[in-house]
Amino acid sequence: MSMLLTLTSCAVVAAFTLTQSALAAVAIAQDEETDAYTEEGIPTVFADDRLLIEALQGFDCHVTQLSQNELLVHTAVGNLRYARADAGQNFRLFVNDITDVDALYRNLRSLEVDYGRNVQAYTYAHIKENLAPGMTVSEDEVDDDGVLYLTIDVE
Repeated sequence: MSMLLTLTSCAVVAAFTLTQSALAAVAIAQDEETDAYTEEGIPTVFADDRLLIEALQGFDCHVTQLSQNELLVHTAVGNLRYARADAGQNFRLFVNDITDVDALYRNLRSLEVDYGRNVQAYTYAHIKENLAPGMTVSEDEVDDDGVLYLTIDVE
């Protein structure tokens, strides 16, 4: 018997939420005084600090990890802060001193896609490492959209 698992990138599954986050960041960067997100931050789908740091460093950002729940990020277009109350929550994004709003939007969109790929790769490795006895991966395939299909044989 075989079963098929589908691992879709977090960026594909949550595209609407990701777009909202990037657009909200751009709105704040353009006019901080009128945006309600300024004090409370912008909700994100980023939940794993290690994967977020890995994605940020892939974009040549200078990341300072103050704690498991707070990151300071210095970029060529301005400063970002990712913070959350505790490790069980997603990070919220705070922007500051943005010099190029268009570049901020492009960078956030790329970061979100990269983070989604990191989550997918981590999940894939975790599944392969933790298969129950009698289970083996017989096939894995990635389609044009980046969706990963795993066929697992069960004895």
